[in-house]
Amino acid sequence: MTRFEVRITGEERAEIGGQPLVPEPGQCVRDAVLDRLQQFARERAATVAATVDDGSGAAGFLVQVSPDGSSRVLGPGTAQVRPVPDRPEPCEPPKSPEAGPVPEPGPAPVSAVTTGGGARATADAPVLPAEHAERIGRINALAAGGRLQEACADASALREDLAGSLGPGHPHALEARAVEAYLAHLRGDHREATVLALGVARIRCGARDGRASAEVARAAAAWQRIDDDRAALVHGRELLHMWDRLLRVGLLPPRDTALVGQVRRRVDALAARV
Repeated sequence: MTRFEVRITGEERAEIGGQPLVPEPGQCVRDAVLDRLQQFARERAATVAATVDDGSGAAGFLVQVSPDGSSRVLGPGTAQVRPVPDRPEPCEPPKSPEAGPVPEPGPAPVSAVTTGGGARATADAPVLPAEHAERIGRINALAAGGRLQEACADASALREDLAGSLGPGHPHALEARAVEAYLAHLRGDHREATVLALGVARIRCGARDGRASAEVARAAAAWQRIDDDRAALVHGRELLHMWDRLLRVGLLPPRDTALVGQVRRRVDALAARV
């Protein structure tokens, strides 16, 4: 397996194999690193690994990134999975329930909390307070053990606590909601995963956050697997509404144009049927 050395040297600076990496406007440096590693994996058609020094002074951690964008993060005493693709695979025509849902990557990120030097999320989430990091650690452990119902209940409780104490738009509350969305995806409740992912996207869109377009695309990944036509139509229209808002304020990147068109075509087909 090809391995790279990654150094995160600042809020907007990183190096991969000694080569500087500059994030795109509105993109955090950790997302830029994961995107570049996914690019390397696609070029090699194989999983790549990277040893990451995040500049915190804590022990580095190992991340493995697959060509589809999924990643496995190994830190001191941890081994959690965080799907990282910020957009779904191209939409396919809706299939009948008998044929099964259209396969595509998971819709939302799950924090992989590392230890040593403080708990830290692996992507754009901020550093979590110790008590919240412990709860995320328990959720990760439950999910890894296949106890998804308990993990979902704990994630929901954490999200409610954070939203109540810090507000639903606080970065910690948004991260907890994203964790809850992915757990819903794992247990096969794709409509709930879509609703939760849309909640994150809606807040970022309202704040004109540069990460909003990626969150809408993650919600679209969950939406693709809804096999109830009426529900898919309702949530598909909300996806399009968010993209329209982002387009009006100049926050819809050109790379998302094709995805918007694919979703719009499926929504039109659903509207004709329903």
